[in-house]
Parts: sequence; C-alpha cells; structure tokens
Amino acid sequence: MSVQAKRTVLAILRVQPAKDLVESLMQPVSDEHEMMWEDILESEMESDHRLRHPRRMPSMAVQESAYRLEDIRSWVDLS
Repeated sequence: MSVQAKRTVLAILRVQPAKDLVESLMQPVSDEHEMMWEDILESEMESDHRLRHPRRMPSMAVQESAYRLEDIRSWVDLS
C-alpha cells in the first residue's frame, strides 16, 4: 500500500470514525463530513506545498529597501 493510500485511509477514519474501516466506509456521508474532508485535503495540500517549496531567503545582493512594500507599490504605480 502506498503512503498516499495510507494517508487517505487515515483521513477517512478521522472524518468518519468507526470500529473498523469497512464500517467507516459504509456510514452515510453528511454535509459535516464533507466539510471536514475538504479541510483535511486543504491542510495536506498546504503541507505538501511547504515541503516541496521551502521559503527562500531574499538575496542580500539587492538593497534592503528593494523589499519594502512601499517601494514595490511605487514600482507598480510607475508601470
């Protein structure tokens, strides 16, 4: 079983807990379950994104003022 499949099974059990997986899968799905499932998917996607694309430090070769919001806005206004 792949890691993704295991994560999916664990997510299902978090949304619809039961004594075993079959019972959990046989339960009817409510609107609350759907909302919980969406929250889990969003959280997993954010977590995967952070792992694949770690935040980079800005280059120190450019002056610090180049990273100020006011300066960026003034560049956009000039365009």
